[in-house]
Amino acid sequence: MTNIVEDEAITTTERIKTAADKLDRAQGQPKVFVGFDGFLDTILHVVDSRLDTHRYTRMDSMAAYADRIKAAAGYSANIELVPQQIKLGGNGPIMADGLHHLGCRITYAGCIGAPEVHPVFSDFAAACDRVISMSNPATTDALEFVDGKLLMGQMQNLEEVNWSNLLSQMSTGELMALVDQLDMIAAVNWTMLPAMNEILKGLQEVLGAANRRLWFFIDLADPRKRTPEDIREVLELISAMQAEADMILGMNEQESAQVEQVLLGETDMDLRNRALRIRETLQIKYAVIHPLRSAYVAGQTGESHLEGPYAPSPVLTTGAGDTFNAGFCRGLLAGLEPEEAIGSGVCASGFYVRNARPPSLAELADFMRQWADADCCPVYNA
Repeated sequence: MTNIVEDEAITTTERIKTAADKLDRAQGQPKVFVGFDGFLDTILHVVDSRLDTHRYTRMDSMAAYADRIKAAAGYSANIELVPQQIKLGGNGPIMADGLHHLGCRITYAGCIGAPEVHPVFSDFAAACDRVISMSNPATTDALEFVDGKLLMGQMQNLEEVNWSNLLSQMSTGELMALVDQLDMIAAVNWTMLPAMNEILKGLQEVLGAANRRLWFFIDLADPRKRTPEDIREVLELISAMQAEADMILGMNEQESAQVEQVLLGETDMDLRNRALRIRETLQIKYAVIHPLRSAYVAGQTGESHLEGPYAPSPVLTTGAGDTFNAGFCRGLLAGLEPEEAIGSGVCASGFYVRNARPPSLAELADFMRQWADADCCPVYNA
């Protein structure tokens, strides 16, 4: 196994400041093709106790919610949900929106309304260079807690996301011409898209004929409901696609455990080793793991990790992982080293959970410097 590479002469604070400087100097607008889902997200708080018509106390922890449901087993329960906002959702739109705010030019393909773009996605669609919408969006009720979230989805519209539907709106020639102008492709939410493998195989063929080599980011998005055979098949495909593009597999902590279990039949609780083992087994460019408070990246030369700017009282958590992905990918597109790009990733996510929106490139660099000035404190209350 590759040894961990750490330059102890370079502190985390120095690395974050260097990364912020590189973002400030970033030139141009990288072109990214993102897909392939799309959701209407209703953000909800769970009521613990109702005080009067307008006031209530919120249930803060997922464990408290689980206890409430468990106590009702065999009886019944009336649980009140209070809507906070309805927003664009889905791993693809949130990541694409984050990349747009970070200065990228976006082509988006997914489920944002058919035959017309849904009004919730109208600003997003207007900001993209081009949108290809294959269906109406799916829907998610996102129950937000301080320590996590529960996403309750209705997915039937996602069945229309497939390779033939994509090519009915963008010919193979148009797609090949687009790929020759791109810097990155991001394909996310494999778990909820039954036909994603055929899309990946189609893109693999197009990439094989392309005139340039791209970054290709993929996030499986909580694959526990897919069979081990399904997960193994997509991992083998991701590994094979390294011949055509520089593949990045992004995972949260739980997803990385599922991937490692399928690949190796066991789970290493040390996330540094887990990242290394996944990357080495798949032989891809990078394996990235982003737990709630930190991030890890493994490449051919080793592994780097850091503690992120954890927010003890987040304003919004739904979409934080997708915003991490946007920040990490934007860092790579700006020429950051992988150990610096996980810094741009955790800080993009840190900005998002505090402000309920993604940062601009300047805001991201400024947030990184502010965190660095606080000695990159793991619990950061800015």
